[in-house]
Amino acid sequence: MDFLMLLPHRVRVVIECDGVQHYADDQVLANNRRYANPRLYAEMMAEDRELRLAGYEVYRFGGAELADGPATARRLDAFFDRLAARYAG
Repeated sequence: MDFLMLLPHRVRVVIECDGVQHYADDQVLANNRRYANPRLYAEMMAEDRELRLAGYEVYRFGGAELADGPATARRLDAFFDRLAARYAG
């Protein structure tokens, strides 16, 4: 869990920021790439299910979504505006 937001009325929101280490093998190949590992991905999804069953809302951002400058700020502003609107009032 990267971030936990505790909102009114016992709403618990988990924010996950997933880099390649969350779903790919550690080995870097000759072409400087890492390849997806189905086992790691399945572990990440199982963790999500456990959090949801425990009453948390889980929102994931891919690492690339958070690394593109001005678009990142707009994307995060829009997300948090929508999240706030969902729980307003």
